[in-house]
Amino acid sequence: MASSTTVHPCLLVSEILLNIFAEVNERDEEEAARTLAALCRTCRTFRAPAMKVLWAHLGTLVPLIRCIPCVKTVKSKGKSQDDLPTLVLEREMSSTDWDIFLSHSRLVLTCGYYVSRRDKHPVLNSPSHDIGTDILRALSSPPPSSIVFPHLKKIRWTDSRKESIRFFRLILTPALEFLDMSSITDPVYSVIIPSINDACPSLRIMHLPKWPFLHLPDMFDKWPNLAYVTSGPLADATIQSLGRLAHLASMDICLHKLHDIKSLVENPGFSNLRRLVLRAYNINLVAGFMRQVKSIHLREVKCYLPHGTTAAGIQEWITILLDRCMPRRLEILEIEDYADAGADFPDQFTLTPDTLRLLSRFRGLTTLDLATACTYSLDDTTLTQLAICWPSMQSIALGTHWGWRQQSEVTLKGLLSLVRHCPQLESIGLVMNAVTTDITSQRPGGGTRRPKVTSLNVGDSRIGNPLAVAAFLSDVFPCLLSVDAFNHLGGRRRPIPAAKEHEEKWKEVERLLPAFCKVRAQEHPPVGSRRKAFFLEELYLA
Repeated sequence: MASSTTVHPCLLVSEILLNIFAEVNERDEEEAARTLAALCRTCRTFRAPAMKVLWAHLGTLVPLIRCIPCVKTVKSKGKSQDDLPTLVLEREMSSTDWDIFLSHSRLVLTCGYYVSRRDKHPVLNSPSHDIGTDILRALSSPPPSSIVFPHLKKIRWTDSRKESIRFFRLILTPALEFLDMSSITDPVYSVIIPSINDACPSLRIMHLPKWPFLHLPDMFDKWPNLAYVTSGPLADATIQSLGRLAHLASMDICLHKLHDIKSLVENPGFSNLRRLVLRAYNINLVAGFMRQVKSIHLREVKCYLPHGTTAAGIQEWITILLDRCMPRRLEILEIEDYADAGADFPDQFTLTPDTLRLLSRFRGLTTLDLATACTYSLDDTTLTQLAICWPSMQSIALGTHWGWRQQSEVTLKGLLSLVRHCPQLESIGLVMNAVTTDITSQRPGGGTRRPKVTSLNVGDSRIGNPLAVAAFLSDVFPCLLSVDAFNHLGGRRRPIPAAKEHEEKWKEVERLLPAFCKVRAQEHPPVGSRRKAFFLEELYLA
C-alpha cells in the first residue's frame, strides 16, 4: 500500500499561514526575501499568503519595477562610485507586462519604509537602482479602469522630477493613511499639494516639506482623520483649519509670521493635541501661537529658536503654557536656541527663581531641557524646592549646552538633593560650583545612590579638587562612566575665567571615575540600623 503525505489542517488556513510567514519575515531579515520567494514556489497553498508578506512592505519601487519583463538595467557612465545603474524600458509595455505589474502592485501596503517590530522607527531602505523617466511616463498611463496601488496605506515619496508628478498622483488612493513628502523640492510640491485634497480622505499622518510657505486656507478640512502633521510655515487661515481637526494629536510646524494674532486668539483650537513641536525665529512667535492652543491632553512641548530668546520671553512662554494646558499632565518640556545672548548679558538673560518656580507646577515632568542663551540665578534651596515637585523626572538639563557663563550657586549638596527627590533620574545636566566640597569624605552621598545614571553633563562648572569630586560622584552614581564638561561651548559664548583649567580638572575626574567605581562595587553594604534601609533602596533601584 503506497504511503500518502498529507498536510496538517492548520496549514490550510490562510490566516495561520500569514502569521507564520510574517514571523519568518521578522526573524530572518537578511534572507527573508529569498525564504518567502522559495515558499511562494513550494505549493499553491503557500503561494498566496507568502506573496502577500513578500510584497507588503517595499523599501523602494525598484523590486516592483524589475518584475516587468521589458525592463532592463543600464550601467551608469559616470565616474563616481555613488552613481547607480538605471532601469529603462526595452520596448513599450504590453498588456501582459501590465498584468504582471498590477498583480504585484495590488499586494503593496507600504513603500519607502520598512517597519520591524525590533525597530520602532521606520528605516528607509537604500535604493539599488535609479528609475528612468521613460518608466515613469509609461507607468503614468495604466490600462483603463485599473488602480495601480489599490491597497497602499503608507508611502514616502522622494522623487522631485517633473516626470514623476503624474505617476505620483496615481498613488494617491482613498486607502492611503500615511504620506511623507518632506524630501521633495518646492516646484513639485506646489503642483502636487492640490491633488491630495480629495484623493486621500483617509490620511492620518502627513509629513510636508519644512521650507516652502503654504497658503491653502481650507486644505486640512479635507482630512478629518488627520492625527499627525509636520509642515513648513503656514498661513494664519491654514493654521486655523489645522486647529479645527478633531483627531489631531501631534503637530510639528515652522512659524514664519503670524499676521492676524487677534483672530487666532479669538478662535482657539487643537483641543486634542498631545505633542507640539514649534520652530520659530524667536520666542514671541511661539508665545503668540500658544495662545491659540487649548488642550488638556498636551503631554509634550518642544521649541527650537534660531534667533534666540530672553528671560522675559521664556517667562511669558511658560505662563501662557500653564494657562493653555493641564500642567500636571505635561511630561516633556524642551526649548533650544542657537543665538548669542548679546550685549545685554546677563541683565536680560537671567532666569530668576520666580521664573523657575513656575516650572514647579508641571508636576508630571519626566524630561526638562532648557538649552537657551540664558543663565540662571539658582541655588541649592530653590533647586530642592523644584526637585520636590518633580518625583517622576528622568532627564533634566538646565543650560548645560551653552553653559551659564557665571559662577553657579548650586553646589554638590544641591546635586545630592536633586537626586534624592527625583529617584527616577537617568540623565542629568547641571552647572555647579564644585570648588569646595563641604561633604563628609566617608560616604559623601550619605547612602543616596542612583546606578541608572551613567553620564553627567556639568557645562562650564567650576571645580576645585578632582579627587574629592570623583569620590563624591562615584558614591552617588556608582555606574557613572563619563562627565561632559565644556564640550558644547562655542566661540560665540563667553567663557568663564580660567575655563581651560576647570576643563582639565573635569577631565581628571572622568579619568578617576573607573577606578572609584570599581572600589564602590567592592564596598561592603552598611551594617546596623541602616542595613535594612540600604537593601530596600537597592531593591527599589534595581
